[in-house]
Amino acid sequence: MSRLIARLAQLTVLLLGALCAELAPAQAPPPTPGPAYPHQAIRVIVPFLRASALDDVMRSLTERVSGAIGQTVFVENHFGATTIAALEACAKAPPDGYTVCVASGEGMSFNPTVFRQLPYDPDKDFVPITNLAWINGVIVASGGMPFDTVKGMTAYVKGKPGGLSWGSFGPMSDSLVYLEWIKHQTGAEISHVRYKRSWQIVRALLNSEIQVTYAGLPQVLQHVKTGRLKPLAATGAKRLAQLANVPTLLEQGLDPGFREWFGLVAPAKTPRPIVERLNAEFAKAVREPRFQDEFLTVNGLVAIGDSPAGFADFLKSDRAIAKRVVAKAGIRLDKAPEKAVPYPR
Repeated sequence: MSRLIARLAQLTVLLLGALCAELAPAQAPPPTPGPAYPHQAIRVIVPFLRASALDDVMRSLTERVSGAIGQTVFVENHFGATTIAALEACAKAPPDGYTVCVASGEGMSFNPTVFRQLPYDPDKDFVPITNLAWINGVIVASGGMPFDTVKGMTAYVKGKPGGLSWGSFGPMSDSLVYLEWIKHQTGAEISHVRYKRSWQIVRALLNSEIQVTYAGLPQVLQHVKTGRLKPLAATGAKRLAQLANVPTLLEQGLDPGFREWFGLVAPAKTPRPIVERLNAEFAKAVREPRFQDEFLTVNGLVAIGDSPAGFADFLKSDRAIAKRVVAKAGIRLDKAPEKAVPYPR
């Protein structure tokens, strides 16, 4: 009898074990890993006018990155409104690594300093990837003007108040900031004429419709070489190799302390590994010696290619400089410029 009872107990334990196994929830299968990044085309939103020198630089850079990662990297132009259109489009894009944006001091440092309302927050809506390059610029005058430096220009205009017109393409464009800074520092009365496109400013200079402006070196270098435009000052940290005889604003005691630049940012919450991958590819491509020789140096650009952390630190310091320049120059703007319509790629 005792053996029968023991046997029944064993059978009961086995039946209970089987029943528990039936009732237990099934263990979830291990997650299937997604495709490795990048597995599709990457869009680079660019605030430059299509076929401009900086647009050409970005298209050449994205071609190199495309070859390195085995996926298409293409440029989409959102020109206008002092880069607001491009940054807004980038801020609203999915943070998946397939949209990045070219940013500059206009959009990330000056716009937030002077506009009360913007459709993006430069601190909350983006994650820095890398600062790509410094932009060397030059203040130029029509070739027939009777002065050769910015100081000479201000001395000339003091005898003829309102006798000079300076062209720019909108609020917080670098050309307007330089004008306001020089006016504040020297007391010179110089009229401002606004244009929608930078090429329109150059054309107006060549036709003597205006007399002076600031422009990136690529926009005016060929006209400087022919004598149709006259360089008054370089705006970088040192004299330009292409214009070695032209003194800098620093040498003339009129340097505001900021430099033009352009870099890459991604929408906020883009995963860190993706940001690091994008940094590695773009920083490597922009620092490549042949690329620098063929596309940067000839356009007055200097490669940077820093880390995400380094770029983040720079953005903070650049905003501080912008605030100082705006405050000292007395620049007052409240309403953001009108939005620009994206150009098809």
